[in-house]
Amino acid sequence: MPQFDILTMGSQVFGLLVFFYFLYYFNIQNIIPCLIEIKKFRTKKLIKNQEKIVNTKDYLNNNLKYTYNFYQIFLK
Repeated sequence: MPQFDILTMGSQVFGLLVFFYFLYYFNIQNIIPCLIEIKKFRTKKLIKNQEKIVNTKDYLNNNLKYTYNFYQIFLK
């Protein structure tokens, strides 16, 4: 089996280290900045949606109080 041959072990390790270096460099230059942009976008979107949910909850609570008061007045 050539992958376990001691004579070719050095060249295989060297090739693997070169491959990992280029993979690391590619990830640092291209992949990680894209992931950071995606994270920023999702964070902004979550904050925006959370504000909408809080505003809607307040609106529904106020609407419920208004309806309850209206029926109390109507039933008197």
